[in-house]
Amino acid sequence: MVNATKWVGLAGTVVSIVVIFLPSVFSVPHTQALTNLLVGEIAALAVGHSAYRAASGKQAAPLAAVAGVVCGLVLTVSPILFYAVDPFLTVMLVLGLVVTAGGAAAIVDRYLGGEEGRQTGAQRIAKRAGN
Repeated sequence: MVNATKWVGLAGTVVSIVVIFLPSVFSVPHTQALTNLLVGEIAALAVGHSAYRAASGKQAAPLAAVAGVVCGLVLTVSPILFYAVDPFLTVMLVLGLVVTAGGAAAIVDRYLGGEEGRQTGAQRIAKRAGN
């Protein structure tokens, strides 16, 4: 579970960074560009923090995990509200869902992850090696 959370969180972080720069590729209104910039930055920080904690053997902070889900949902719905044009809308729907998955994975790992989520990476490797 920890490895899945780590990789989904990493993907969500990278996608959040891509979302920040996406308005420079598409011609979008000012409000959509600001939404992508502000919410994308918060999402990158929140999901990245959750991925870092999962990779370092700690449970995700609840506030960061919930912020990742909320930011992902805002990024998913914002093109529908501000700029419903096909290529941008489709790209934002997919990318917003990836960010949402990053936050959701952190929440699931926090509450259902078990003992493996509370171990450091070195402890997990040693346990798998049989030491």
